[in-house]
Order: sequence, then structure tokens, then C-alpha cells
Amino acid sequence: MILNGTLTYNKVVYKEIEEAMNKPAWQRMVGKEISQKIGYISDGLFQDQAEIENAPVQAGSPQPGDIRYRDLNNDGKIDVNDVTYIGFPETPRVTYGFSGFVNYSNFEFSFAFQGSGKRSFFMDPSELSPFVDDHAMLTAIYKDHWSEDNMSRKPFWPRLSTQNLIEHSPEEDWYNKNATEVRKSTYFMRECRFLRCTSLELAYNMPKKLMERWGLQNMKFFVRANNPFLISNFKLWDVELGEDAFNYPIQKTYTVGLNFSF
Repeated sequence: MILNGTLTYNKVVYKEIEEAMNKPAWQRMVGKEISQKIGYISDGLFQDQAEIENAPVQAGSPQPGDIRYRDLNNDGKIDVNDVTYIGFPETPRVTYGFSGFVNYSNFEFSFAFQGSGKRSFFMDPSELSPFVDDHAMLTAIYKDHWSEDNMSRKPFWPRLSTQNLIEHSPEEDWYNKNATEVRKSTYFMRECRFLRCTSLELAYNMPKKLMERWGLQNMKFFVRANNPFLISNFKLWDVELGEDAFNYPIQKTYTVGLNFSF
């Protein structure tokens, strides 16, 4: 039996960097991780018009069921001064992997796994908005969106609309060409951890006496699976695909083969 494993913990923070003196404490880079994102802290969804009227002013024309953001500097409005560092970094703090090989009689079995954790993952709302640019509605949105029958503070999706979500929640427009930096929010942030089986193989070596009778040096039958399964706390799509799940998927492959030599 042969077993191998690796475990890496990586946390890179700014120790010292030149910054504007008037920056508020929640926006200072010292002590923050290099790949940590900045964005708005979500306080759930507006439940009624009275809540909107008594909340800090934010971009767009919010309605019940839209995302509410936290006013960090208490100036009565939501703007760039309210963004802060949120979540874990997008580069995982923890990466690990292990593999093994077992030989018993004429049988061989090998396996390999890899995974990561302590990483923030963001779903791109502009790419997931249903009814826009021929976007279909994800089952998760259908089952758990804000409505008069589901006035949850934080369902999977805010209220449904025929517009892209960023039209009535402009703070979620991450790649706004007028913005000087990418700002996300905690509403669509998830902590991501996963373990992927990258390969499994079972093989059988034919007995030597039989090989000699057939005039062969060796013959091996094998069954192999690449990326057969993934264990993750995020269930909607493969977390390694990125923000919107519409990238080319990581393929599962299954192989049955025979190796022999004379």
C-alpha cells in the first residue's frame, strides 16, 4: 500500500501599504488579505414600503423584495463610502489532496482526491437573472424567491422581475464601466469548500502461468473514472466553474481498457 497527501494553509495579508489618511477603518487594507473582495454588507431584503422610507437612501428605486444594504458610516445614504472587505479571499486559504495505491493478489486499486476550503464564492446576479437575455430560471430561484407568500429576510433570490437584477439593485453591477473597482455584496456571497475525486481505478493482472501459456509478458484489465464525484457545501453547480456556472463543465470520463505486451 502507498499513501500520499498534501495540506497547504495560505494566508497573505497586507502588513504595510501607503493609503489615504482619510480612509475609514473598515476600508483600510492593512491586516486584510490580498485576494479578499470589497463590497456592500447586505441586511437582507426590504419587506415593505415603510421600511424603504425609513432606510438609508440607496441607488435605483428600491421596492419591497429588493436588497437592503448597511450604511457603515451612518450618513443616511448607501455609496462607495459604505463598502468594506467581505468574506474569505477568493483564493482558498486551505488546499489539500491525497492519493493511494493498493495491491492485493492480482488486483490493483488507486485513487486521488483534491479539495480546498476557507474561500469566498460569489454568484453573479446579472448572469443568473431570469427572463433576461433568454436566461432560464434556475430551480433554486423558482423554489426560493421573495414574494408576498415568501417574505423571508434572505431567500435565495430577491423579488422576480422582467429586468436584470442590477437594474433595481445597481450596487450589484460588479463590472460597471463607471466604477473604478469591482464591488460585490454579501447577499450573493457563499463560503466554498469542496472535495473532488479526480480519479479511481481498479485493475486486474492476469496470472503469470496463463500469460506464459499465451506467450504474453503481461495483461491487465482496468476500469477507470476521472472526476466521478464532488462533495461540496455549494450544490447548484460545480464551484470550480466560476461565478455564473455557464462556463464549460469539468468532464466526467469513464474508461474500460485492456493493456498487454508480448
